[in-house]
Amino acid sequence: MKILTGSYKGKQLKVSKTGIRPTKAIVRSAIFNILREKINDASIIDIFAGTGAMGIEALSRGARFCIFIEKNPATLLKNIKALNLNDRTRVIKLDFRPGLKKLRGMQFDIVFIDPPYKTEYFNETLKLLYFYRLLKEESIVVVEYSHFNSGPTIEEYEIIKEKKYGDTIISFLKLKRS
Repeated sequence: MKILTGSYKGKQLKVSKTGIRPTKAIVRSAIFNILREKINDASIIDIFAGTGAMGIEALSRGARFCIFIEKNPATLLKNIKALNLNDRTRVIKLDFRPGLKKLRGMQFDIVFIDPPYKTEYFNETLKLLYFYRLLKEESIVVVEYSHFNSGPTIEEYEIIKEKKYGDTIISFLKLKRS
């Protein structure tokens, strides 16, 4: 798997042979084309980070900083080290629940949520982002899930765009205005 564009364009990312389902290049490209204007100097959370492809792609395209939440970050840590990104990243080696709790008091511009496809952890994650006030009014949350799942259903958010790529659905959400 390679970084698609930006300062790390073409750099190879390590991929774990088990337990991780990286976001396909065509889907990553589509997501970042939609987010294009929001990436520069953005603060990012990549939840269920896996290889770190989404957060690292954002850093390559000009994001300021990325916090990765990943229970098993061995591959992610190798990718961060290989690209010398230690000063622009932080890895929280926890389940998403205590991982998000650790971030209380911080706010982020863009959040990537890509849980295992056989779960609906994205709804719980959205609730925690709201509960811990981790989002700015203009923040964008990108949720990747299987077409077999029902999709995000949290009332504090509105879906601003949704795209389907094969078995994958990408929803772009923002907080509803109060």
